[in-house]
Amino acid sequence: MNKIRRTINVGALTAIMAAGMVHSPVFAAQAPAENPAPVAAEAQKATEAVSVTVGDAVFYLKNSADYDALMAKLQNHFKAEGATVRRMDIEPEIKAEAVKTEEKILTVDEAFKLLLTGGREEAVYVAEETESLESVAKKFNMTVDEIKALNANWEDPLHKGSKINVLKPAPMVTVTLEQEKKAQSPVAFKTVKKEDSNQVKSVKKVLRAGKAGALETTTRVESENGKVTASVTEASRLVQEPVDEIVAVGTKEGLATGSFMTPTVGRLSSPFGPRWGRFHYGVDLANATGTDVLAADGGVVTRAGMAGSYGNLIIIDHQNGTSTRYAHLSAFNVKAGDVVQKGQSIGKIGSTGRSTGPHLHFEVRVGGVAKNPLDFIKL
Repeated sequence: MNKIRRTINVGALTAIMAAGMVHSPVFAAQAPAENPAPVAAEAQKATEAVSVTVGDAVFYLKNSADYDALMAKLQNHFKAEGATVRRMDIEPEIKAEAVKTEEKILTVDEAFKLLLTGGREEAVYVAEETESLESVAKKFNMTVDEIKALNANWEDPLHKGSKINVLKPAPMVTVTLEQEKKAQSPVAFKTVKKEDSNQVKSVKKVLRAGKAGALETTTRVESENGKVTASVTEASRLVQEPVDEIVAVGTKEGLATGSFMTPTVGRLSSPFGPRWGRFHYGVDLANATGTDVLAADGGVVTRAGMAGSYGNLIIIDHQNGTSTRYAHLSAFNVKAGDVVQKGQSIGKIGSTGRSTGPHLHFEVRVGGVAKNPLDFIKL
């Protein structure tokens, strides 16, 4: 695995040090010595704290509880949602020690921000327009000399599309987490069919609804600063058994006779075929509201309800490739799923849906295609 080139953000640390928030032994060695204050005065000003060392940088927290809170905050920041952390490694190693200091004490949030943004890593910058090295340096809080040191073949100014190496803000540390993540996925249920000799063929009734089971999978996930580097499934177990769906399937021969009877008494008010600029897929038989409507042949009711311009509609599947439709009804005597015999009352004539008066709109369909009902019934 390629390692990202990462350094301590010298500019950021210098600014923080100037505010008294962080101390670096390296910079301290380079800084001119100040007049030493009396030892007794130092002892009076010094307060108990916890020094935190990260590479060459040192900052201070109020106590060990704040240090523990910082580590927990760092872990939670990079932890995957819902995962349990098995192990956390930090590089470079963070060292903590109880001390007395006159330096500024950081809060947990300040220390956390420092750890996440106090470093720098190498990246490639692509110029979007002609610009000088100085302007690029300002964008990344660098010096022109630092940019030149990173790029053997630098040019100034840069032209649009030119690429140059820069140092962008990055965490001071690499946090490696080994995590355990549990997830559940559904397990499909099976459908078990049971024959029912009391029901006609094509009739299906759900005797027991199916219910999906649940499979729990345990996965080991490794990450560096929140980016997954490895993921291995360690175990799977069924935590909930699926429940089979049980469906009763009819085996009895259908009630269709193979011939149709006239479904109601009425006057032919509109034939099958073109009508008013559109096609009329059935015939209209006019009569008073409430007149009985009969099943033209035996079968199974597949629909009984409102259906747009049809109004109240009943569809009967005769289980021999044919079906009939009865529209504009004022009332139903059957419901979906009912088995009906030829001549059985199924509803009443009405004027629901797109209708100019009480009548029965009657259709015959063969293989789903509308046919002229007068080829099947006599008026």
